[in-house]
Amino acid sequence: MDEMRLLQRLGDETDLPAGEQLGAARTRLLDAMTATEAAPTRRARRPARRLVLTGVATASVAASLAAVLVLAPDRIGGSAPAARADARQVLRDAAVAALRLPDVEPRPDQFVYTRMQDGPQVRESWASVDGTRDGLVVEYPAGGRQEYVLPGCRDGRAKMYKGGQPLPGTEPCVPSPAYDPAVPTDATAMRAYLDKHRSGEPGDVNAAAKDVLSLLSDSYLRPRSRAALFEAAAATPGLEVVEKATDGAGRSGVGVRWPSPGRTPTLMVLVFDPRTHAFLGVGGEAGTSAVLSVAVVDRVGQKG
Repeated sequence: MDEMRLLQRLGDETDLPAGEQLGAARTRLLDAMTATEAAPTRRARRPARRLVLTGVATASVAASLAAVLVLAPDRIGGSAPAARADARQVLRDAAVAALRLPDVEPRPDQFVYTRMQDGPQVRESWASVDGTRDGLVVEYPAGGRQEYVLPGCRDGRAKMYKGGQPLPGTEPCVPSPAYDPAVPTDATAMRAYLDKHRSGEPGDVNAAAKDVLSLLSDSYLRPRSRAALFEAAAATPGLEVVEKATDGAGRSGVGVRWPSPGRTPTLMVLVFDPRTHAFLGVGGEAGTSAVLSVAVVDRVGQKG
């Protein structure tokens, strides 16, 4: 019996793996991809070898093969939008795409630069990585420019500003870092993190969706944490695909909408590039936004 017939027989005789097995396999695959991209090339690649099964293959081996085959290659970022199974797959594709982003670990003395757009309104911000240094927000309304200082919090006190000018005295504060190195890097821990820091009551899916967006838009996430966030979000029951979604810059993509039990569907939609699966921004009736640029910089005013 040749290898292909043997594999076919194993597939026919073996039940598909359970969802938790697929999740574990997916985590191993993401870890392997990250390790492969980070590892330096030290020697030439060996010639590929044919897969040969000898003797009797057990059901566990067949299940492991099935878990890997479910993810490759059309389910890890290479599929056309029409081939996507559901909203969960959109988020899983986004997780894999996140791992391809450059991994930059910010220093405490740096700033996270973000450029966003909502229709004609463009907004730039420089947020202190550790929350102790003064940052800046610049908005560009039609034909104008407005600036707002983001006061840093040092020793429990922050300066006060009005119209961009400092006022006498200080006020109590708590640092608001733009980057938290403690944000988890795997889906299970990320779900616990989101639950611990939730903004709404337990079971409030609408608030949970906003919490996901807050991490995406208001914090700097390194690739593994970003991937973990999308994987954690994919576990939300009742997610819906929005095949034709538009972000705040007018870019078209595929959207993911959270359910809202007992009420109308959540109006906020996360929008992803249909080809690269990168996160674009937010669409929907509740408001729109688009992430145009994110960078870690050394000073306020620098754009990468």
